[in-house]
Amino acid sequence: MGKLAIRQLRAHPVLNFASEELQAISEVYAGATAVCAKQWIIGTWSDCERHLSAAPLDPVAAKPAWPWQKESEGGQERAGDEYPEDAYVILCREDVIILAGRCERAALYAVYAYCKEEFRIEWVYPGEVAVRVSRQADGPEREQTRAHDADRPAVQVPSMRRRGFVYENLRDEPYLLAVIDWLAKNRVNELFMTFMLWDELGAALAPELVKRGIALTLGGHSMKFFMPELMEKNQLDYSDLSWQPGVIADIAQYCGKVPSLTRISLWPEDAAIADNEAEKKRFLSGYIQFTERIKEALSAAGLEIAVEHIAYNAGLSWDMLELIDGVEASERSDVLFAYWGRDYSRPWSFSDSRAEDARAARALERWAEVAADKNRKICVFEYYSDHFMLSSLFPALPERIYDDLELFKQLGIDSVTNLVVPCSHTGTEYSWKWAQGYNSYLFARCAWGDSAEAALADYWQYAPASERAFLRAAVDRVGSKLARLTRYNFPLFPARVVDVKKLTAPVAEASDIRAELKELEADVQTTLAHLLRGEGTGLEPFRTYFNHLGETIGELNRGWAENEVLG
Repeated sequence: MGKLAIRQLRAHPVLNFASEELQAISEVYAGATAVCAKQWIIGTWSDCERHLSAAPLDPVAAKPAWPWQKESEGGQERAGDEYPEDAYVILCREDVIILAGRCERAALYAVYAYCKEEFRIEWVYPGEVAVRVSRQADGPEREQTRAHDADRPAVQVPSMRRRGFVYENLRDEPYLLAVIDWLAKNRVNELFMTFMLWDELGAALAPELVKRGIALTLGGHSMKFFMPELMEKNQLDYSDLSWQPGVIADIAQYCGKVPSLTRISLWPEDAAIADNEAEKKRFLSGYIQFTERIKEALSAAGLEIAVEHIAYNAGLSWDMLELIDGVEASERSDVLFAYWGRDYSRPWSFSDSRAEDARAARALERWAEVAADKNRKICVFEYYSDHFMLSSLFPALPERIYDDLELFKQLGIDSVTNLVVPCSHTGTEYSWKWAQGYNSYLFARCAWGDSAEAALADYWQYAPASERAFLRAAVDRVGSKLARLTRYNFPLFPARVVDVKKLTAPVAEASDIRAELKELEADVQTTLAHLLRGEGTGLEPFRTYFNHLGETIGELNRGWAENEVLG
């Protein structure tokens, strides 16, 4: 098709990119779709108020006519800033379509949302072409999706204010560039990585973040970047002030040169602390105060960068996760809650979970309450795409992701990040990037507020229509069984079920693990046999995934049989 009549209300890097994307996507996909508008208008809400008259949009309506300015119950006009930063609207009036957001990034979201709806496409995997979503109902999920779309409010708002993806150790520039493009198209607003990774790849990634308005968080286990001598230590002494001024000055100086940087989230080393009461209180208090000093230094340098501290059970140390008596919560630093070791086969709750998970849920509840009292933000750090936590026996977790986000909302938490960790080694052509993409896509959709039914219906358009129902049932059924293996991360720590060759002594859970693996092997082999008989394009990634599972489970079965004999 020819060039669209796009009216951009203001020059800005993100708005410029939004206009370019609307034109580029239309050129690829509009051939099969009737595009009736004569003009597309792109800008922020304030741009619309400044440059457009609201009256022509609805001549018979009394002002205010903009959806974000509707009157509140008390009759007062509601300001647009009462909405989340990423809220947007798509307004279709006669031959004009207005794509506008509260901020520039939200205007880009409006462009992508319009294109997804108009051209019936979904960007499911980074670096892959968009998936065509059928206009025909292919099941009750699609019917529910259409009903949901019909009831959609004029102003679209995310369920989670902060929606981040974390890449700590992935030195893959082409893939990360594809990821950034995918993040924006799926309305994710944050990329999180270590200082080391950013120092290596930041020059290539920064321009792509800037033109999409995606926020950058730096930190993680990055203290070695500023303190090479830390390589000799398992953990820092945060109560020792002698080393901190110089390191904090270096952090502030480095951060001042990083575009798009909105948050620092520096963590202690990934090791448990000493097991005595005095050290527990001293460590957590000292570490929290260290993050507060970073915030003070950034503010003194004129840098508006948020700082958060992590609450994380490194080495399964509860005293690094829980807010223990005698430790004062911060009034300057936000909280990142990261519980390692969950049983992902069961809902996370205060009463129905296993003892460790229920304890962690109570710790999260307390941190949420204290953060609210201190007027600080809290974010949950999750592991839905982590090939270490979930191992190379990687499960699909659709129900768990949706249930978790509902729990977080009930606790008043509106921020969540998802960790992506590569699979270190496999014996097949297994693609960990593809395998974790299912959970990543569902996380991005549900964190925005899309229903699980809608997200799943769209994802499964990725599969060949003839095998769609079979594949969906198989992936979720096998995923539920694979998720049960995460319950052994605690008792086997630091090993996992896949690490049987590293174990030098018999394991009490060996017979249970072997029974679960036997059940899985039968299911996987039956599924694989069906897929190998199938024909047509689009089955290959699923065949590869199930073939990898079959090979891995077969090998582990032999290893756990030997361990069971040792016992």
